[in-house]
Amino acid sequence: MSLTNLHTDHRRALTFPIGTSMYGIDVSNILSFSDSFGEIKYATEHVDGFIGYLDFRNTLVQVFECATSLSHSKERDTIVELISEIKIYQQAHIDWMDALEHSIRSGEPFTKARDPHACAFGQWFYSYKTDDDGLRALLDKIEQPHKDIHSLGDKLLDMTSAGDQDEAVEMLRIERQTSLKKLLRTLGHIQDYLKNSIHPIVLHLTKDGRTPWFSMVLDNIGDIIDYSPVAMDNLKTIDQSTPIEGYVRDPSGESFMMLSLEQFYEHASAKLSKAG
Repeated sequence: MSLTNLHTDHRRALTFPIGTSMYGIDVSNILSFSDSFGEIKYATEHVDGFIGYLDFRNTLVQVFECATSLSHSKERDTIVELISEIKIYQQAHIDWMDALEHSIRSGEPFTKARDPHACAFGQWFYSYKTDDDGLRALLDKIEQPHKDIHSLGDKLLDMTSAGDQDEAVEMLRIERQTSLKKLLRTLGHIQDYLKNSIHPIVLHLTKDGRTPWFSMVLDNIGDIIDYSPVAMDNLKTIDQSTPIEGYVRDPSGESFMMLSLEQFYEHASAKLSKAG
């Protein structure tokens, strides 16, 4: 998508979140943004923040990871980690059911958590916060089947103690096909939802409005915001290693830190030079 039509206005910024912070880039420095992340030729050397090279408009440009360059973790790494954790939670509840059946049949103690808040998944589920309505809607479908599964511990073991072992085994079989299947299916839907939310955006940058300079990768972009230079506080006391030009106070919306692309590129290039 081209932003050429915005280059005449030097008082507009493209904002984007990284972690809990909001940043901005003056649109006069933006040639375009694209979904060409998969076309990046990865560098053989490892340098924090540097990804590799991209052929953009017949020019080989350097590509930097914005979050890593600003000493933040990448949101997509957090998402990939969560997807892996959910897979573990799925298997943990299959194992929970297997352990309960073993205890029912063998009479050996059942040692796994019976409280739905106490298992690893429950601890994560009841503490996890998200502003994503789609993800929240999926999470809301999990609580009841998860509670139903954990309620089986006391119920079926009491039945077994009362001599109703066969009935307890049959009830467990039914719950595998209902509560457990619903839990596993919904967790699978959440994994798919999270995978589909990963779409890195490549921002192609320029100094003169025409010539490619370098590119940076963002996990998300926000809005294009009009701002007045007088609304930007210069951060004279900020750490000189942080490429921030100033702090823009937006009375009608969210304030943000304006990136100094000159400093950003200078710092990134210095890391590359030291790496040889």
